[in-house]
Amino acid sequence: MIRYVLLLGCAMWVLASGCGSEPGAVEQASHQKLLKDSGPDEPPPQSEPPLEDETEKPESTGPKTLVLEQSGVTFVVPEGWMQVKPQNNVVEAELEIPRVDEDQYDGTLKMMSSGGPTEKAIARRTSEFTFEDGEQPAQETIQISGLEATVVDLRGSWSGPSHSPIKARPGYRMMLVIVPFSKESAFYINLTGPRATIAAHEDEFREFLKSAKISR
Repeated sequence: MIRYVLLLGCAMWVLASGCGSEPGAVEQASHQKLLKDSGPDEPPPQSEPPLEDETEKPESTGPKTLVLEQSGVTFVVPEGWMQVKPQNNVVEAELEIPRVDEDQYDGTLKMMSSGGPTEKAIARRTSEFTFEDGEQPAQETIQISGLEATVVDLRGSWSGPSHSPIKARPGYRMMLVIVPFSKESAFYINLTGPRATIAAHEDEFREFLKSAKISR
């Protein structure tokens, strides 16, 4: 009888151990092996195209169109010439021309319309220069948008305009272009800078002049 009771107790203990909520050592080992064989979850395949490179791209420095609404003139600006804010309200547009390596200053191109005799404008600009021996102002005539324009070439030591004089800069050059609109008014293009810089950009400047379209 006692032996029967002990056997019944052992059977009940075995059944209770098998029905517990905690897995046994064999079950744990089997579960761990299953996880190891299956490996980590893989991300789903990408169906969207890759994002574009968001790095800021430099703005194109190619030729650009410059429209002067007040004067009714349009130009194609060469590559590398930078438009800057004019220092006064008289100048309609101003461009900075990059200097060559040996020069201290950049070239400056100013454009504006003005009334009055062109002879006075030429005399005023000529007075800004002190000329070396053998160098005097030179003039030539060119066609700009079907109009006969005058180019005045000044070379010497430049002291700036009378209303804003500067310390004299030797070895300077100014190409003053006068496009007559009428007997009372004209369009002025003034390229000034170190002689080497102006010489380096002279061909571009002449192409710039040829690109002009006058709509007035």
